[in-house]
Order: sequence, then C-alpha cells, then structure tokens
Amino acid sequence: MTPGTKQFQSHIWMGIFVSGVGISAIGDFIYLVAVNILVLDQTHSASAVAGLWVVSRIAAFIVGPWVGSITDRFSRRKQLIGIEFARAVLIGVLPLLSHLASIYALLFLLGVGSTFFGSLFLPYQTLLIPEDSRKQVNSIVSTLRYSAFLTGPAIAGVLSMHGNASIPLWLDSVSFLASAISFILLPELGTPQASTERQHPWRTVFKDWQIAFQFLSENRLFTVLFGLNALINIFTLTADTQEVVFARQTLHLGQLGYGMMVTFAGVGFVSGSLMLSITSKRISTTWLLGIGTLLSALGYLLYALAHSFWSAVGGLIVLGLFGSSASVGFTTYTQQVMPVSHMGRINSVVGPPQQFLNIVFILLGGFVATWLGVRSLMVGMTTLMGLAALSIAFLSLSPRNQSKLTDPAPNRAS
Repeated sequence: MTPGTKQFQSHIWMGIFVSGVGISAIGDFIYLVAVNILVLDQTHSASAVAGLWVVSRIAAFIVGPWVGSITDRFSRRKQLIGIEFARAVLIGVLPLLSHLASIYALLFLLGVGSTFFGSLFLPYQTLLIPEDSRKQVNSIVSTLRYSAFLTGPAIAGVLSMHGNASIPLWLDSVSFLASAISFILLPELGTPQASTERQHPWRTVFKDWQIAFQFLSENRLFTVLFGLNALINIFTLTADTQEVVFARQTLHLGQLGYGMMVTFAGVGFVSGSLMLSITSKRISTTWLLGIGTLLSALGYLLYALAHSFWSAVGGLIVLGLFGSSASVGFTTYTQQVMPVSHMGRINSVVGPPQQFLNIVFILLGGFVATWLGVRSLMVGMTTLMGLAALSIAFLSLSPRNQSKLTDPAPNRAS
C-alpha cells in the first residue's frame, strides 16, 4: 500500500470515527433529558430523579476498580461494538418498564456499560489517530460534544413536548446503534494478548494495580498534573450542582434568563473548540494545558463574582473559549505520556477516588450553600480552581518540564 493510499485510508477512518462520536454525543444529551422526564412522569418524585445519578455512580464504584483489567486484555474494538449494541438494546427497553426498581436496575447496567466505554474509548482513539493529528481530532471531538450539549436537550425537549419520553429514548437507542456500526467499519488495532497464566481474578486485579501505581510513581509530573486536573473537575462539578440556585437566587434570573445563559456558555465552548480545531497544530500542548486551564478558571471566577446577566455571560464565554483548550491539552498530554497498553488499568486506579470525592464535595457543597450562601460556595470553589490552575500553568510552562510534556513515552505498543 502506497503512502498516499495509507493517508487516504487514515482520513476515511478519522471521518468515520468523528461522525460516530458526534451522533453518540447527541444521543447522550437526549438521554440525559429523556430519562429524567421518564422517571419524573412515572414517580412524580424529585428524589427518584436524583437517584438516577446515584445509581450511575454506584455502578462506577463497583466496576471501576477492575474494569481496566478486562479492557486492556481483549480486543478494544470488539468490546466497544458489544457495549454500544448492549446500550442500544437497554435504552430501547427502558420506556417499556413501569416499575422504578426495574428502571434503576437497567440504569445500573447502563452505568456499567458507560464505565467500560470510558475505559476503552481513549486507548482506541489513541491507536487510531496518528500522533500529529491528535490535537486536531481532539478539538473536533470537543466541538462535536459541546455542539451536542446545545442540540441534544433541544431535540429531547421537542420530542417530549407531550410528556412522552419514549420517542427520544428510542432515538437515543438508534444513536448507539450508529455508534456500534461506526466501530464495525473501523479497523482492529493493537489487539492485546490475553495472558495464558491461570490465577485468581482478584490477584490479577491487584497485580494490575501495582503496575498502575508503578507508572504513577515513575511519572510524577503526570501524576501531579492529573491530580490537579481532577481537583479542578471536582470543584467545577460542585459549583455546577448549584448553578440553577445561583442563577435564580443570586442573579435573580427567570427560566428564560437561565436558559439563555446556559446557551451562551455552550456557544462559547463550541466557538473555542471550533477555533482550536483550525489552529491546534500551531499551538503547543503545554500552552493549551497551562494557559487554557488558567484562563478557563478565570472565566469561572468572573462568573461567580457576577452581579448581572451580562457579566455572568461574559465570564461563561471566557470559560467556554478556553475550557475547550484546557480539555484538549490535557487529553493530548495523556495520550503522549500514558502507555496505551495500560490506560484502562491506570484509570481503574485513579477513577474511583475521584468519583468518591465528587460525591463528598457535592454533599459538602449543598451544606455550604445552605449555611453560608450559594455565592460563598461559588466563589470558594472557583478560587480553589484558580489555585489549582495556577499550579498547572507553573508546572506545564516551567522550562525544566518541557521535554517531559512534549516527548511521547516509549513502548507505546499495545
């Protein structure tokens, strides 16, 4: 096969990949709206709706610590195909259920599927996309996902106008089928060889944890940057859970004002991702990671300090424009440093603690917002974000760390 043919084939695969991601992303946001409507219509209980998010996190807690031991050992493409087909079937069945317990059981299985998918997606993407195209593809993926943030809920809302969540959920099921088909059209890459050594499954898991901890101890800069980025995500999630309260009680916005504010934030993220997809090859990963993270934290702080609709929108636009840069920078850096053969296992070690801290901070955030006020919570969380972002900027832009941030890790075969 000539180099030109290989390059053409690579572009075809990238086109199929990003198309599948775009369809799947729209389905994800349709699902978020539709499943809430489904449970609320059947139970008329806000507590039952809140339980939806608890179920998915319980699934991540149970499956997360050992999922990487499976996903790193078998064909990632075949696992992705199987999981997407399974999720399509489960979501297709969801509207047919009438008992809350059966709905929760099915949502638990969907949470398991999401955990598996999260452990498989980045390794397969890393193998599929050539190294010199990763930043651009990561930017395109970011654009598609943030665009889905705007279009998915709108589609679900229109389809659910009469209070029936069945149609959007079935449409979501079709999106998972499309995602599965896209993986069928993509090649088998770096298929791991399952070990022929017979040993107890938990002994295998413990051995994989040792491998993951060894990687983290040998790559201290990555570990510190990963930890700081995880903290920013935790602080962001804590603030986001009080976003509606902040908009209504502090900024005194109605439903329309809040909706417009969220739309402006989405436009900022889409615009930032779109610009980055065009200019990504001209901007270094270290600048995306360092400056992008710092400016996105600044945008969130401006939002937390806002006293009017337009000042809040200004902060959210800054957050959107540079939040995508931070996300793409960190994803690209992870692809450079973390060996594909162990991505699942390493995520199995670092994922569950982050999930635990998410729950702790969400509960703590609700207490602080009630006790000190939602403004105090927002300013406190965004200040912590800023401190973590300053640390990331200092570490990533430090001259002594430049080679560690830009040079790909050896032994990238899977």
